[in-house]
Order: sequence, then structure tokens, then C-alpha cells
Amino acid sequence: MKEEYITIENGRIEENGIPVFTDLNLRIYKKQIIGFIFDSIIERRYVQEFMKGNLNLSEGRIFIEENRSDTLEAGKYLTSSVTFIEKESKLIENLHMDENVFLFTGKEMLIQRRKYLSDLKKLIQFFGLKLEIQKKVRDVTVKERVIIELLKAYAEQKKIIVLSYMTGYLKKNELCEIQQLIKQMQNQGMSFILVEQFENILFDWTDEVVVIRQGRTAAVFDSGTVNRERLYSSLLSQNTKPMAGVDCFDMEEDEEREPVLKFENVCTDVLKDINMEIEVGEVLKIYYMDDESIRSVIALLKGEKKPLSGKIVLNGKEYLANHIIEAVNMGICFIEESPYDNMLFYNMSVRDNLALALSRKVPFFWFKNRFVKSVGLLTESFNIEEIARTKLRRLEPSTLQKIAYYKWYLYAPRVVVCIKPFTETDIHLQEITVEMISRLKSRGISIIIVTPNYSELYRVDGDIIYLKNGQMIDENEVYQTLYKK
Repeated sequence: MKEEYITIENGRIEENGIPVFTDLNLRIYKKQIIGFIFDSIIERRYVQEFMKGNLNLSEGRIFIEENRSDTLEAGKYLTSSVTFIEKESKLIENLHMDENVFLFTGKEMLIQRRKYLSDLKKLIQFFGLKLEIQKKVRDVTVKERVIIELLKAYAEQKKIIVLSYMTGYLKKNELCEIQQLIKQMQNQGMSFILVEQFENILFDWTDEVVVIRQGRTAAVFDSGTVNRERLYSSLLSQNTKPMAGVDCFDMEEDEEREPVLKFENVCTDVLKDINMEIEVGEVLKIYYMDDESIRSVIALLKGEKKPLSGKIVLNGKEYLANHIIEAVNMGICFIEESPYDNMLFYNMSVRDNLALALSRKVPFFWFKNRFVKSVGLLTESFNIEEIARTKLRRLEPSTLQKIAYYKWYLYAPRVVVCIKPFTETDIHLQEITVEMISRLKSRGISIIIVTPNYSELYRVDGDIIYLKNGQMIDENEVYQTLYKK
């Protein structure tokens, strides 16, 4: 039988009498790795503050290691048992590596360097690590810093480690090393919570994925069986119903859902019988061999043209936009070619550019402090807080490229259409574009990529359709056309 560290049932958390969570349900077992996905940065922050022992439940039940507990006792348990590893270092730079790991493991506060060095060598050997213990803390790499913080948590006998957005500051090969160490520590009885935007790490590393949205636990999925469609449907569903107590820990299979966008036998003066669809949070790539075909598709999506026959369906309803503004309001947005030249206002700050689209979505946006505050929190999570008030004309193209994509990340439409996203000759900008498309996907946004360049089709995973002279063709015909075989 699994041992429980902490269980929360029907938890309610308030700030100044205003509920942030109305139905929070969590269960953390010993030796478990859990992935958390939030639809709100504010909700993420409050869960983290609760896990740090800084917030109490105003209602609900909480169990500590299977025993009913009051909120005060639970707060003390969380403070002593949980540690956070984030982008910012928690290490003390003027102390040595061994001192950082062991200084707070005993009751005495005397520094015992000889013992610390001996114990650190044993830990490094036990976990099979390669770590230069002669280095000063200020000289370690980011990966080494994370390893030291993990060893520190192990030495201090912490039970739950929260790792926040590792994919934002560790490289892929470094993540593999960290995963190996986490697995070893998991075998020693430690539990881990991963707060991430990228679904791959959540599926590959974790036992369960918890979705938290609109002040409640929306779902708890088994990582081995959940797919992206179920995950994003849970995250984006407009009809999430509260689930009492432990019901959310035993969810039944979701009903099959309609694609977020579908063309059904669409014909125009150019297009002939076009059928295509895209799922929530997926990528659809359209390779076109003539400009007229793709112009017609984009015109339909922007509301500039209507089908002569057939229909377009968005979120289960017929799509009837009459203008690009209506298209955006209905949930289809566009990233034009070279977006940092075409989509941004250079006389405005980064923060104002990000909030501009959202101000259309939220009436009187600038008079609602919680929305303005959420923009600030989001810029902080994007690691662009230090330039949030900087005018765009002072920034380099790579930063501007990110901001153009973050604009729609914040707005969170159903579909983003990326028009020739890889036309930049700068390889670095192309890599940034791939990264930003992944970020949009991580928010559950569906992506349509349109490109006339065959070599660009495989930069991002996803289904492909081919257009030529207004018709859908197969890959073999594309190949024959390109190579004349």
C-alpha cells in the first residue's frame, strides 16, 4: 500500500476574503513524481505559497501522513518537509559547496568542514555523480547548482521537492542527468512535484499529471495513459464542474471531443473540396505549391471570404467571422511573416505590447488590477521582467521575435496561424521560433503553420497537408512535382 505524505480534500484558499481556490484536491504519495499544469500564473503562485507553508486552508480537510491535521500543524509540516528548486539559486555564495549542503542538517550551527567534505564525497559516490567539490559556489554551472540543491534537500531529509520550470534554464542533456538523480532520490523515499509548461517532460518523468484551473483541481491523470487531447481538453474545458473530495483522483475516460477547427468539404472560387482538422494543442502544417491556394485559405480564416459550399467549424460551431477582428475575438489569431516587423508597436513598451491584445478581450482591462498584475507575473515567468517597461526599438530581433509570440500566448486563442514562420535567414531566430511554437502548444493552443518551403516542414512535429492549384494532393505528387520523377 502506498504511503501518503499529504492529502487535501475540497480545500479553499482565500486572500482578503476573496476565494482563489474553491475546490483544491491534492494527494502526494511517498516515492511519487507528479506534474502540475496551471491555467493561471496566479493560481500557480498560491499553490506554491501553500506548499511553502505560507498560506492556510480556510475550508476543507487536510491529512498529514494519513492523519487528520489542522491548518497550523499542516503549515509547520510543509515548512519543514518541502523545498523549492527554481531558476534563482537558494545557495549561499560566500559558503563552500559542502557547507551549503550540510550546514543546516544538525542542531548545532558550527561549521565542521572536515566532516562536511567527507559526507559530501560519500553522497557524490552514493549517487554516482561527477561534481568538482573544490569549486566555489559562485563558480558552479546552473546544472551543478541544481544538483547541489538536490543534495542539500536530501541531506536535510526533505520529503517533497518542487522543481519549477526546469526546461526554462537547463539544456536537454542536463535535464537527463537531473532526471537520473531524481529517480535515485525517489527510490530513497523522496517525492517530487514538477511545475512545467512542456508536456513531454511531464509525460516522460512523472507518475501523474494534475491539472488545476479556475480555482479547483480539474483532473488527475495517469502519465502513462493520458494523451495530449485529454490533457488539453481538461485544461481548456469551459464546463469544468467541481468534483467532491477524492472523486477527482479516479476520473473516467473523457468522451471523445470534436477537433478545435475543421474544414468540411470547403469550396471557394479557388479551393476545391478541402477537408482538414486540427486537435487541441496540436500542430497542422500546410505546404502549398501556389500562392493563390494559401491566400484563399487564409482569407477564409481571417473572415475576408466565405465558402461557396461546405463549412468551417470552430469549437463545434460554424465559423462565421466577417473580419480579422472578429476572427481574433472568436479565437483564431495570426502571426505574420517576420512578426517582429509586422505585429509590434515600437513606440510602446514590452508590457504594453503584450497587454494590447488582451485589452480587447477583457473590457476595461487597464482598470482591473488583477489582470494588469497577471501581465506583470507573466512577464516575470517569461524571464523578461527586467525589460517589461523598455521600448521595443531598443531591443534586438531575437527578443522581439519572442514578444510577438508571447502576445498570443497571453491572449490564449484557440488557434494561431503562423504564416511562413521560418523565412528568417538567421538560424538563431529560426530556433527561437521553434521554441515559441512549443510554448504556444504547451498552453493548449493549436498551431497552423503555412509554408511554401518543403525543407521547413519537419522543424516542428505535426500532421501535414499539401495544397496545389486549390486541391489537396498526396506527398507522392509533391515529390514528383519537386523532383520531376
